[in-house]
Amino acid sequence: MIAFVIWQRFNKAEPLVPLGLFRDRNFSLSNVAIMAVGFMIIAMQLPFMLYAQTVRGFTPTQAALLMLPNAIVGIALAPIVGRLVDLYHPRYLAGFGLLTDAVALFWASRVLQPDTPVWHLLLPLTLLGVGTAFTFGPISVSANRNLPMHQAGAGSGVFNAMRQVGSVLGSAAIAALMESRLAANLPAVPGGASVSDAEFGTLPAQLKDGFATAMSQSLLMPAGVILIGFLVAIFLVAPKHLAQGRPGGGH
Repeated sequence: MIAFVIWQRFNKAEPLVPLGLFRDRNFSLSNVAIMAVGFMIIAMQLPFMLYAQTVRGFTPTQAALLMLPNAIVGIALAPIVGRLVDLYHPRYLAGFGLLTDAVALFWASRVLQPDTPVWHLLLPLTLLGVGTAFTFGPISVSANRNLPMHQAGAGSGVFNAMRQVGSVLGSAAIAALMESRLAANLPAVPGGASVSDAEFGTLPAQLKDGFATAMSQSLLMPAGVILIGFLVAIFLVAPKHLAQGRPGGGH
């Protein structure tokens, strides 16, 4: 990676990643924020799905359906947020979305218990859909809005690559954290192995509390990372069309 960056710095022909892109404040901040979003999306789904299937005994389809309110709310709000992006400062929209995501994940971590009613699980997931709807549009627009047209393609490619990097980091980090939390919260099985190393479907009742606790603790990682994304987003500056007071720029 270091060699790649150095090569892009000195490649005068047509660098894959023009490093000059990062001189734009919004582009740099938006890339950090979208990495946090990519991290969060991957890192929150795995512990939640394992909790639903292993602790609650849901089928994979039933577990996936728990995410349906998240998707429905996101789809419903997307066109509304799309109109607001041209009217309001991105730090307010993206900041609201990222902070809402963090609150939803902290909330979800509190309700992951073996006997939690399903509708209690759906409430933070619905709130997560609200936050996500206010996250992607404002961040992506902020990343590219002030770039020159000839750099728009490269900027879009880097932005999408950063989201994928966040997802990869999220999947690796949550796997390591879940293993650690399972080892800490579940008792040892005969032979000295950890229950986290065993093959299981729905857990026996005496192990469900520990497994649910491990998954709830694991959710705190994506919640913390998306909170970092919020702290980054509040430093976004107004795009040129708002700063220059063009139509829609008076807010």
